[in-house]
Amino acid sequence: MTRLFVPALAALALLTLPARAQTPPAAPWLSVADIATHLAENGFRVMKLDRESDGFEADLIDRQGNLVEARVNPVTAELVTTKYEGRAGPVHEQWLTLAQVARHLEGQGFTVRKIETEVAGYEVDLTDRAGARTEAEIDPMTGAIRSSKPD
Repeated sequence: MTRLFVPALAALALLTLPARAQTPPAAPWLSVADIATHLAENGFRVMKLDRESDGFEADLIDRQGNLVEARVNPVTAELVTTKYEGRAGPVHEQWLTLAQVARHLEGQGFTVRKIETEVAGYEVDLTDRAGARTEAEIDPMTGAIRSSKPD
């Protein structure tokens, strides 16, 4: 009888222990290029995309030409919040898109932390494979780095 009682008591003790809260592992974040591509596929022209600790901040132009400031979910690329900022200025249609520039840089081994449309091209904050941070000016027609400096 003792042989059966001890395992049963141990099993009962396990059942009465408080349950530990299991937090699911965090889903991996999408890359800047993936976020920009998703937004473009949904009708936005991406002017700025900034990776922050809790997601992405974006400046977008919608289909009607309105400038939109948005928070973007880093896992799904869905808009979390939006704020309309008025009408957008002229867009350089012959330039590479922000998504194309980000994908080009990621293909060279960089992690894009922030990319922003400027008057003469794109300004990008990058991290290379070794972890060095760089601020770079990007040619908007070719995606080539025009100049860079440590960040």
